[in-house]
Amino acid sequence: MVPAPVGKAPPDVAEESDRFAYSFLPGTLFVGLIWLISLLVYLSGSDLTWLGVLPRHFFGLIGIFTGPLIHAGLIHLLSNSFPLVLLSGFILFLHRPVAVQVFTFVYLVSGLFTWFMGREAYHVGASGVVYGLAGYLLFNGLLRRDRAGLAVALAILFLYGGLFYGLFPVEERISWEGHLGGLLAGMVAALLYGERAARTNEEEAEETGEAIPAPTLVQQQHQSSSLGNSPYTIRYTLGTNHKNTTYEHSYRLNPTSGMVEAPTKPPAFASTEKKSIRP
Repeated sequence: MVPAPVGKAPPDVAEESDRFAYSFLPGTLFVGLIWLISLLVYLSGSDLTWLGVLPRHFFGLIGIFTGPLIHAGLIHLLSNSFPLVLLSGFILFLHRPVAVQVFTFVYLVSGLFTWFMGREAYHVGASGVVYGLAGYLLFNGLLRRDRAGLAVALAILFLYGGLFYGLFPVEERISWEGHLGGLLAGMVAALLYGERAARTNEEEAEETGEAIPAPTLVQQQHQSSSLGNSPYTIRYTLGTNHKNTTYEHSYRLNPTSGMVEAPTKPPAFASTEKKSIRP
């Protein structure tokens, strides 16, 4: 094996670092588009609130597509920009096979829920999308024990602040309906796409041989004899990403010292279904 040059990361580590960095690019471009629209609105003095979601009005359906792109001010824009970049980036990194479907589903369905249950007013801003992406990571982590996604969601929501506070009608100018609709959309997305993402990641890990956890002792059987010269045999099964492998170690109990004479070399990992090793 040729060692990596001094000062440079190994190829696999460098590739993973690049993939992590590029995962935040689509979200950054999306946020850049929102900022560009807000800048044009500010410079032109226009009012694009009418492009928001107007519940239960046919014309208000256009807000499902355009509402997340319109914001009511700089504070509103800043509060959504940071979570959008981070949440979309982590979803793309952790759940790459379904990331586009999840984002599209959350984007559209959060607006559709708002259209059905919102107050008769224009609902604008990407808060529903933020809640939807966070909801996907939260519910997917709870349903499938995806600790990485759950930790990311909790960290972002802690930094984002006021998650559950924003789900209740405590302030008239805040669209709690959009927040609730986004969280529900994220939950549905976790039910629809979470299992597929987990299955695809496991298949990729098996194909590449990466991310294989350490063997776990799941079954153990002892067969012993009271005679000092008889072998003491342990049979056990290791649970790994590969098929279960059975190892058999034979060693003797020293009648003088009472110590077990262990083999000098541990057996190598075997990929066969059953294998017996006798040192």
